[in-house]
Amino acid sequence: TPFVLSVIYTDYVHGKSDEIEIQLEDRAHLWKSSWYPQKGDLITLKIGYEGEPLLPCGSFEIDEIELSAPPDTVTIKGLSTNIKKALRQDNTKAYENKTLKQIAEEIAKKHGFELVGEIKDIRIKRITQKQERDIAFLKRIAEDYGYVFKIADGKLVFYEIGKLESADTVAVIDRKDMISFSFRDKTYELYRACEVSYHDPKTKKLIMHTEKAEGVVKGDILKINERCENKEQAIAKAKAHLHNKNKMQTEGTITLIGNPKLVAGLNIEVTGLHVLNGKYHIETAKHTIDRTSGYKTELEVRRV
Repeated sequence: TPFVLSVIYTDYVHGKSDEIEIQLEDRAHLWKSSWYPQKGDLITLKIGYEGEPLLPCGSFEIDEIELSAPPDTVTIKGLSTNIKKALRQDNTKAYENKTLKQIAEEIAKKHGFELVGEIKDIRIKRITQKQERDIAFLKRIAEDYGYVFKIADGKLVFYEIGKLESADTVAVIDRKDMISFSFRDKTYELYRACEVSYHDPKTKKLIMHTEKAEGVVKGDILKINERCENKEQAIAKAKAHLHNKNKMQTEGTITLIGNPKLVAGLNIEVTGLHVLNGKYHIETAKHTIDRTSGYKTELEVRRV
């Protein structure tokens, strides 16, 4: 379309709704008047190169419209249509004697989603969702047990973080392929182990597990005291807490020529950066198509 100045699609791996932002030229004032979009209108987006397979970004619901001048432009922002109003409403509910998968299935069914992903058979005697949005509750329990959670294309996605990180790389990105890059390699705030403990007041037993961090020989021990019903839960929570604290040890931002094959949740191989070479996980992929500067992809990554 001759009116489009830029399109930005941002894809997240965990806990956030995918977003789009479209800037339109409006010298004729059409978008301010008869073409003015309504909040709640739907936009379906695919991006890529002519003659090649396009990246299906999904459908988005308009939630913000911005008018500005000079020059006269209209900016439309939208969120993934899968994030329904009901998901954002506070709820109180107790789940008793259910597995993590059964809880996710129940919430998925409630909102008309299909549950996707392999979830270990972790049984939970009781967990309470108290005045908490379903989407926030799902994010919390996913993080507690080492999973990423996302809603996309009518699916409620639960993937074990370890499996995503261990998957093969989809592309090799060398320094010469990068328009720009910025990396941070931290040596502080790293933990060499995580100790989870819980004294069950009913059984009078201490449930405990210590998980050691791979490749970290110096650092403190992260101590967590929270409800664990059995050894299996303690192991899962120790691994999840340790991973969440240490995962951003080496992180970076890479900008390159637009590549619709690079999306959040995939792994890439970085070369040409010497000590920073290695396998990286894509946390966020931002695809920008601009009338002036063309198509670029910006990746937020962390080393795995």
